[in-house]
Amino acid sequence: MKTKRSITKKREAKVEEMKRKADFKFDVLLQNKKRNFEKNWEYEIEKNERKKKAYINKKEAEYHKKMMNEIRELAGKPKREYKSTPKIKPLEFAMQIAQENAKLRDTDEEWRWRCISCGKLCEWSELAGWHRYSRKYTTMCLEKANINAQCHTCNWTTGPRGDTVAKEKVNQKYDENIEKKYWAWTVDRLKKKVADFFQGRARKYDLAMKIPQLIEENEKLRATKTFKPKTKRNRNATWTKLKNIT
Repeated sequence: MKTKRSITKKREAKVEEMKRKADFKFDVLLQNKKRNFEKNWEYEIEKNERKKKAYINKKEAEYHKKMMNEIRELAGKPKREYKSTPKIKPLEFAMQIAQENAKLRDTDEEWRWRCISCGKLCEWSELAGWHRYSRKYTTMCLEKANINAQCHTCNWTTGPRGDTVAKEKVNQKYDENIEKKYWAWTVDRLKKKVADFFQGRARKYDLAMKIPQLIEENEKLRATKTFKPKTKRNRNATWTKLKNIT
Protein backbone atom coordinates (compact mmCIF):
# COMPACT_ATOMS: atom_id res chain seq x y z
CA MET A 1 0.00 0.00 0.00
CA LYS A 2 1.36 3.40 -1.00
CA THR A 3 1.97 5.96 1.67
CA LYS A 4 3.36 9.45 1.65
CA ARG A 5 6.59 8.11 3.14
CA SER A 6 6.97 5.29 0.59
CA ILE A 7 6.35 7.68 -2.33
CA THR A 8 8.92 10.12 -0.92
CA LYS A 9 11.49 7.31 -0.46
CA LYS A 10 10.88 6.07 -4.01
CA ARG A 11 11.41 9.54 -5.41
CA GLU A 12 14.58 10.03 -3.37
CA ALA A 13 15.90 6.66 -4.57
CA LYS A 14 15.24 7.63 -8.19
CA VAL A 15 16.97 10.95 -7.70
CA GLU A 16 20.04 9.21 -6.22
CA GLU A 17 20.10 6.70 -9.09
CA MET A 18 19.76 9.52 -11.62
CA LYS A 19 22.67 11.39 -9.99
CA ARG A 20 24.90 8.29 -10.14
CA LYS A 21 24.09 7.79 -13.82
CA ALA A 22 24.65 11.50 -14.50
CA ASP A 23 28.05 11.37 -12.77
CA PHE A 24 29.08 8.41 -14.91
CA LYS A 25 27.69 9.87 -18.16
CA PHE A 26 29.29 13.28 -17.82
CA ASP A 27 32.57 11.84 -16.54
CA VAL A 28 32.74 9.76 -19.74
CA LEU A 29 31.92 12.83 -21.86
CA LEU A 30 34.63 14.81 -20.11
CA GLN A 31 37.19 12.05 -20.60
CA ASN A 32 36.29 11.84 -24.30
CA LYS A 33 36.70 15.59 -24.67
CA LYS A 34 40.05 15.39 -22.92
CA ARG A 35 41.25 12.64 -25.28
CA ASN A 36 40.07 14.60 -28.31
CA PHE A 37 41.81 17.72 -27.03
CA GLU A 38 45.06 15.82 -26.51
CA LYS A 39 44.86 14.35 -30.02
CA ASN A 40 44.09 17.76 -31.51
CA TRP A 41 46.97 19.27 -29.54
CA GLU A 42 49.38 16.67 -30.92
CA TYR A 43 48.03 17.43 -34.39
CA GLU A 44 48.66 21.16 -33.88
CA ILE A 45 52.20 20.47 -32.58
CA GLU A 46 52.96 18.33 -35.63
CA LYS A 47 51.53 20.99 -37.96
CA ASN A 48 53.56 23.71 -36.23
CA GLU A 49 56.75 21.65 -36.58
CA ARG A 50 56.18 21.30 -40.34
CA LYS A 51 55.70 25.06 -40.68
CA LYS A 52 58.81 25.76 -38.61
CA LYS A 53 60.90 23.39 -40.73
CA ALA A 54 59.67 25.03 -43.95
CA TYR A 55 60.41 28.50 -42.55
CA ILE A 56 63.95 27.51 -41.47
CA ASN A 57 64.71 25.96 -44.87
CA LYS A 58 63.49 29.09 -46.66
CA LYS A 59 65.59 31.42 -44.50
CA GLU A 60 68.67 29.22 -44.78
CA ALA A 61 68.40 29.36 -48.58
CA GLU A 62 68.09 33.18 -48.47
CA TYR A 63 71.12 33.54 -46.17
CA HIS A 64 73.17 31.18 -48.34
CA LYS A 65 72.46 33.27 -51.46
CA LYS A 66 73.46 36.49 -49.67
CA MET A 67 76.63 34.85 -48.32
CA MET A 68 77.67 33.61 -51.77
CA ASN A 69 77.14 37.06 -53.28
CA GLU A 70 79.25 38.68 -50.53
CA ILE A 71 82.04 36.15 -51.21
CA ARG A 72 81.81 36.87 -54.95
CA GLU A 73 81.97 40.61 -54.22
CA LEU A 74 85.16 40.13 -52.15
CA ALA A 75 86.70 38.22 -55.04
CA GLY A 76 85.84 41.07 -57.43
CA LYS A 77 83.19 39.08 -59.23
CA PRO A 78 79.73 40.42 -60.11
CA LYS A 79 76.80 39.45 -57.92
CA ARG A 80 74.65 36.60 -59.14
CA GLU A 81 71.03 37.39 -59.92
CA TYR A 82 68.80 34.64 -58.62
CA LYS A 83 65.59 34.02 -60.52
CA SER A 84 62.41 34.33 -58.51
CA THR A 85 60.72 30.98 -58.11
CA PRO A 86 57.10 30.38 -57.17
CA LYS A 87 56.44 29.61 -53.52
CA ILE A 88 54.25 26.73 -54.59
CA LYS A 89 53.91 24.71 -57.76
CA PRO A 90 50.70 24.95 -59.83
CA LEU A 91 49.54 21.48 -58.74
CA GLU A 92 50.07 22.32 -55.05
CA PHE A 93 48.14 25.55 -55.57
CA ALA A 94 45.34 23.59 -57.26
CA MET A 95 45.23 21.18 -54.27
CA GLN A 96 44.83 24.11 -51.88
CA ILE A 97 41.84 25.37 -53.86
CA ALA A 98 40.37 21.85 -54.12
CA GLN A 99 40.57 21.45 -50.34
CA GLU A 100 38.95 24.84 -49.86
CA ASN A 101 36.27 23.72 -52.32
CA ALA A 102 35.55 20.65 -50.19
CA LYS A 103 35.32 22.76 -47.03
CA LEU A 104 32.94 25.26 -48.63
CA ARG A 105 30.85 22.49 -50.16
CA ASP A 106 30.49 20.49 -46.95
CA THR A 107 29.62 23.37 -44.60
CA ASP A 108 26.14 24.83 -44.13
CA GLU A 109 25.37 28.55 -44.37
CA GLU A 110 26.46 29.01 -40.74
CA TRP A 111 29.84 27.35 -41.47
CA ARG A 112 29.01 24.25 -39.45
CA TRP A 113 29.64 20.78 -40.82
CA ARG A 114 29.67 17.09 -39.95
CA CYS A 115 32.84 15.03 -40.03
CA ILE A 116 32.71 12.50 -42.88
CA SER A 117 34.16 9.85 -40.56
CA CYS A 118 32.65 10.29 -37.07
CA GLY A 119 29.63 12.46 -37.95
CA LYS A 120 30.39 15.02 -35.21
CA LEU A 121 28.93 18.51 -35.77
CA CYS A 122 31.85 20.94 -35.73
CA GLU A 123 32.78 24.58 -36.26
CA TRP A 124 34.81 25.96 -39.17
CA SER A 125 38.02 26.21 -37.09
CA GLU A 126 37.99 22.42 -36.52
CA LEU A 127 37.71 21.59 -40.21
CA ALA A 128 40.28 19.72 -42.28
CA GLY A 129 39.84 18.87 -45.96
CA TRP A 130 41.09 15.30 -45.98
CA HIS A 131 42.14 13.12 -48.93
CA ARG A 132 40.94 9.54 -48.50
CA TYR A 133 43.65 8.35 -50.89
CA SER A 134 46.98 10.13 -50.72
CA ARG A 135 47.66 13.36 -52.59
CA LYS A 136 50.86 11.81 -53.97
CA TYR A 137 48.64 9.95 -56.44
CA THR A 138 48.21 12.72 -59.01
CA THR A 139 44.96 11.16 -60.22
CA MET A 140 43.43 11.67 -56.73
CA CYS A 141 44.67 15.05 -55.53
CA LEU A 142 41.84 17.04 -57.18
CA GLU A 143 39.15 14.34 -57.16
CA LYS A 144 36.10 15.80 -55.40
CA ALA A 145 34.82 12.50 -53.98
CA ASN A 146 38.30 11.91 -52.53
CA ILE A 147 38.33 15.18 -50.51
CA ASN A 148 35.77 15.59 -47.73
CA ALA A 149 35.38 17.56 -44.50
CA GLN A 150 36.94 15.78 -41.55
CA CYS A 151 37.57 16.81 -37.95
CA HIS A 152 41.14 17.16 -36.68
CA THR A 153 40.78 14.14 -34.40
CA CYS A 154 39.89 11.75 -37.24
CA ASN A 155 42.44 13.45 -39.50
CA TRP A 156 45.19 12.89 -36.93
CA THR A 157 44.10 9.27 -36.41
CA THR A 158 44.47 8.50 -40.11
CA GLY A 159 47.89 10.19 -40.24
CA PRO A 160 51.29 8.50 -39.92
CA ARG A 161 51.24 8.71 -36.10
CA GLY A 162 47.74 7.32 -35.64
CA ASP A 163 46.92 3.88 -34.26
CA THR A 164 46.58 1.26 -37.03
CA VAL A 165 43.38 -0.32 -35.70
CA ALA A 166 41.74 3.07 -35.12
CA LYS A 167 42.86 4.20 -38.57
CA GLU A 168 41.14 1.23 -40.22
CA LYS A 169 37.90 1.97 -38.36
CA VAL A 170 37.95 5.65 -39.37
CA ASN A 171 38.71 4.77 -43.01
CA GLN A 172 35.94 2.15 -43.06
CA LYS A 173 33.43 4.70 -41.78
CA TYR A 174 34.71 7.24 -44.30
CA ASP A 175 34.13 4.77 -47.16
CA GLU A 176 30.61 3.98 -45.96
CA ASN A 177 29.71 7.67 -45.74
CA ILE A 178 31.07 8.71 -49.14
CA GLU A 179 29.04 5.88 -50.71
CA LYS A 180 25.94 7.43 -49.09
CA LYS A 181 27.02 10.97 -49.93
CA TYR A 182 27.76 10.44 -53.62
CA TRP A 183 26.67 7.15 -55.13
CA ALA A 184 27.25 3.41 -54.88
CA TRP A 185 30.65 2.14 -56.12
CA THR A 186 32.35 5.45 -55.31
CA VAL A 187 35.07 3.64 -53.34
CA ASP A 188 35.65 1.17 -56.19
CA ARG A 189 35.95 4.06 -58.65
CA LEU A 190 38.53 5.79 -56.44
CA LYS A 191 40.52 2.57 -56.05
CA LYS A 192 40.50 2.13 -59.83
CA LYS A 193 41.95 5.62 -60.28
CA VAL A 194 44.72 4.77 -57.82
CA ALA A 195 45.43 1.58 -59.81
CA ASP A 196 45.55 3.64 -63.03
CA PHE A 197 48.20 5.83 -61.43
CA PHE A 198 50.44 2.85 -60.62
CA GLN A 199 49.94 1.31 -64.06
CA GLY A 200 50.81 4.52 -65.88
CA ARG A 201 47.32 5.06 -67.31
CA ALA A 202 46.63 8.24 -65.34
CA ARG A 203 45.70 11.40 -67.20
CA LYS A 204 47.34 14.65 -66.18
CA TYR A 205 45.15 17.57 -65.13
CA ASP A 206 44.92 20.55 -67.46
CA LEU A 207 45.70 23.01 -64.65
CA ALA A 208 45.35 26.08 -66.90
CA MET A 209 41.69 25.12 -67.26
CA LYS A 210 41.09 23.37 -63.92
CA ILE A 211 42.35 26.09 -61.55
CA PRO A 212 40.12 28.92 -62.89
CA GLN A 213 37.13 26.53 -62.75
CA LEU A 214 37.83 25.70 -59.10
CA ILE A 215 38.32 29.37 -58.18
CA GLU A 216 35.01 30.32 -59.80
CA GLU A 217 33.20 27.45 -58.08
CA ASN A 218 34.65 28.44 -54.70
CA GLU A 219 33.46 32.03 -55.10
CA LYS A 220 29.94 30.82 -55.87
CA LEU A 221 29.96 28.54 -52.82
CA ARG A 222 31.32 31.31 -50.61
CA ALA A 223 28.49 33.61 -51.69
CA THR A 224 25.93 31.15 -50.24
CA LYS A 225 27.29 31.59 -46.69
CA THR A 226 25.89 34.07 -44.21
CA PHE A 227 29.33 35.43 -43.29
CA LYS A 228 32.80 35.24 -44.73
CA PRO A 229 35.89 33.82 -42.97
CA LYS A 230 38.71 36.25 -42.19
CA THR A 231 41.23 34.11 -44.08
CA LYS A 232 39.82 34.76 -47.56
CA ARG A 233 42.53 35.11 -50.19
CA ASN A 234 42.49 36.55 -53.69
CA ARG A 235 43.07 33.30 -55.53
CA ASN A 236 42.77 34.89 -59.00
CA ALA A 237 45.63 37.30 -58.26
CA THR A 238 47.80 34.47 -56.92
CA TRP A 239 47.09 32.35 -60.00
CA THR A 240 47.96 35.27 -62.32
CA LYS A 241 51.34 35.75 -60.56
CA LEU A 242 52.00 32.01 -60.64
CA LYS A 243 51.33 31.83 -64.39
CA ASN A 244 53.67 34.75 -65.04
CA ILE A 245 56.49 33.14 -63.05
CA THR A 246 56.07 29.65 -64.51
